[in-house]
Amino acid sequence: MVKRAVLVGCNYPGTGYDLFGCVNDVTNMRKVLTDIYGFHKRNVLFMVDTDPTSIRPTGGNIAKVLEDAIKASKAGDILYFHFSGHGGQIPPESGCREDDGADECIYPTDLNPMTGMS
Repeated sequence: MVKRAVLVGCNYPGTGYDLFGCVNDVTNMRKVLTDIYGFHKRNVLFMVDTDPTSIRPTGGNIAKVLEDAIKASKAGDILYFHFSGHGGQIPPESGCREDDGADECIYPTDLNPMTGMS
């Protein structure tokens, strides 16, 4: 069994939508996953918008990283996704409507909303 994680922290620096704790959230979650839950550091992908050496957490990059992690996983593996950043609601993209008439979404650093259908 392999434990994989994708951790995404978006502080949105310089956008006018700045947050100040999201990178800290995923930094702390990485520590919890490796120190308490036995994830190997090499299997924890860390995406933040405050470190130029990180994979930039745009919608396209997040989708690609998740797709690759899913493809690499086998039955019995664990895949954990954690997002810290802005979220919201948008008009529904599919014929399935929720009681409130909207789909929930996350906003990657490029501010293009992502839903479970994205």
